[in-house]
Amino acid sequence: MNDLGSKAVEQVSAAVKPVANRLDLAGVFGLVAPLAATLGLFKATGSIERIQRDYPGWLFVSIALVLFAGTMLTVATFLSGEGESAGAKRLSRALYLVAAGCTLVGFGLALYLVVDNAGDESRPSITASLNEDQTWLTAQVSASNLTTGDRLGLKIDLATLRPDATIDDRTPFAEDGSVSLERTYIGPDSNGDIDRTISLAVPPGGNYTHLTIKAFTGERNRSCTDPQEEGPDAGTACTFLAIDPKRGS
Repeated sequence: MNDLGSKAVEQVSAAVKPVANRLDLAGVFGLVAPLAATLGLFKATGSIERIQRDYPGWLFVSIALVLFAGTMLTVATFLSGEGESAGAKRLSRALYLVAAGCTLVGFGLALYLVVDNAGDESRPSITASLNEDQTWLTAQVSASNLTTGDRLGLKIDLATLRPDATIDDRTPFAEDGSVSLERTYIGPDSNGDIDRTISLAVPPGGNYTHLTIKAFTGERNRSCTDPQEEGPDAGTACTFLAIDPKRGS
């Protein structure tokens, strides 16, 4: 065979020789993009920590799905090189479809978790203390993640513990042994947060045993021992400060 024929054979062989598969730019994008989009969604909404606490299992599933999708896209990229067999090409197309499905499900689940968690409201928080002679109350009450129409209700009372009750009972205080000191209803700021400082004189006298502070965002305050329920009512936060009947004297 002359030189011209040998060169022709070499060119034909090179034309049908499979090109070595490699992870090109499209493969890298397919590997990183689904995970980046999902984590970016959590980061942009600032909800990743709440979702991790409230829905750790679903968060794991969401991230696992997009990681699996990225892996399948990478494998499909390796199988889709020139000169591959028909079977490899069919497998590559199937992997692309699986990856697309996992990406949609994983990202859709992440989007659902973000939207659903955005409506979850934490129980209010109370920090309170009395001065040395128990004649002055200082309290800090906060709530977060409220809608524009929500409000925080705050009730401060002097109360008397029933003789047969303990402070941990569902209704520990006598109905006819309390006096109202403060009733406040306030709305959230533009970020959906409430942070209110209360300074209040505590009147002396009476057989009162506790100063009670209750904060709630539902229609009315419920028992402090009730667990948080599903829905807009996050429950009632309570602080009970024991007081001396001889305070201020």
